[in-house]
Amino acid sequence: MALHAHYYDGRTPRRQEVLLSVAESELWLQGEGIDRREALASVEFAERLGAGPRLVRLPNGAYCEVRDHAAFEAELKAAGLRPSGIEGLQRSWRIAVASTLIVMAVAVLGYIYGLPVAARVIAERLPKAVDRQLSRATLASLDRTWLSASKLDASRREQLVHGYQRLDLGGDGQSLTLEFRSGGALGPNAFALPDGTVVVFDELVNLAKDDDEIYAVLAHEQGHVHYQHGLRMLLQGSVVAAVMTAWIGDVSTLLALLPTAMLQTRYSREFESQADAYAVAQLRAHHIPPSRLADMLERMVDARAEKAGGKHEDGGFLSSHPATQDRIRLLREAG
Repeated sequence: MALHAHYYDGRTPRRQEVLLSVAESELWLQGEGIDRREALASVEFAERLGAGPRLVRLPNGAYCEVRDHAAFEAELKAAGLRPSGIEGLQRSWRIAVASTLIVMAVAVLGYIYGLPVAARVIAERLPKAVDRQLSRATLASLDRTWLSASKLDASRREQLVHGYQRLDLGGDGQSLTLEFRSGGALGPNAFALPDGTVVVFDELVNLAKDDDEIYAVLAHEQGHVHYQHGLRMLLQGSVVAAVMTAWIGDVSTLLALLPTAMLQTRYSREFESQADAYAVAQLRAHHIPPSRLADMLERMVDARAEKAGGKHEDGGFLSSHPATQDRIRLLREAG
């Protein structure tokens, strides 16, 4: 049976109507001024691509387009030509659905497991200059927006700095730099920047019953610095920026994201557990009961709830989520 096809000679853009048939071991094309026979072995039948025309490539650059897929495949089948295995897979809806599910599963697993690993590897390889640049830009941005100058007496700030330096809670040669600010509406809090700077709010100092509670919070923040949690969370949240940073050193996107991220970061349970374990070890080494961190954390949660009219809200370090209550319990059990 002859099929209608469009013929192109490969030298001009002219399209010609032809009749195409497959007989025995030959492809036969007939049309105005065209009577061409080619051995099937010298002809290339392109794979079917959706509803588009099927291409038949001939020697010397000529080709045909066939749109009646069903009739053409019947012709090929009658001549003993079968679709390739790959083409059969491409046209199977079962394979298409399975492939989609596999791709989705790989993407989810990559996000859950691969992305955290990639963030850790990138964070470990970033030069310290990047940490310093991110931290300086972040603190400057926060000072313009959320924070204001500390109202604590200079002598009180100096007392806390010297007391912390004497304790050397870092314990790994990476001591913290303390910055004091008034957090205002943010309430009692402290957070660590990637370069080891910890911003301590006046409200936290005023809430503490003694300096050991403040040092316990600083030990926890030192844990986040030690494990690079803040930077890793930021990298996980901006994959493209992380790749750019790793390969060409462009940190502009990270600089734009970090100020908000530092205030809104809700560390994972794993990160909080690591920072707590780090704090417990450091506090024990300096004869400070780890329960002092539990006391301070509980007081911070209560202060947050009181400010919210008695409602406990999820606020990162200040969270009253059951996971935080578990942390408090474990810290008390640790001493």
